Amino acid sequence: MACELQKIATAVALANAVASTPGVAFGAVAPPLEPLLAARMWLSWVGALVALGSLAKCLDDAGRGQDAESLRREIDKLKGEMETIKNGVPH
Repeated sequence: MACELQKIATAVALANAVASTPGVAFGAVAPPLEPLLAARMWLSWVGALVALGSLAKCLDDAGRGQDAESLRREIDKLKGEMETIKNGVPH
């Protein structure tokens, strides 16, 4: 069972990122996102990206290059979605 620790860390980081994301980031009708909440949200998502990258490296090291490459493609999609949300959030 390769990369179990990285899988757990990734799950925790993703859960934290989702929990730190207020509805306003997804276009819900709400007051503007406060700077402190925005910083917490973006730091949580950066942490999730770091955890995903660590998992991809572990998969590579474990000889599961195809899984690692697939994960990297998903990481790139997530980065694009984050950029879209970031541009849509009122500053």
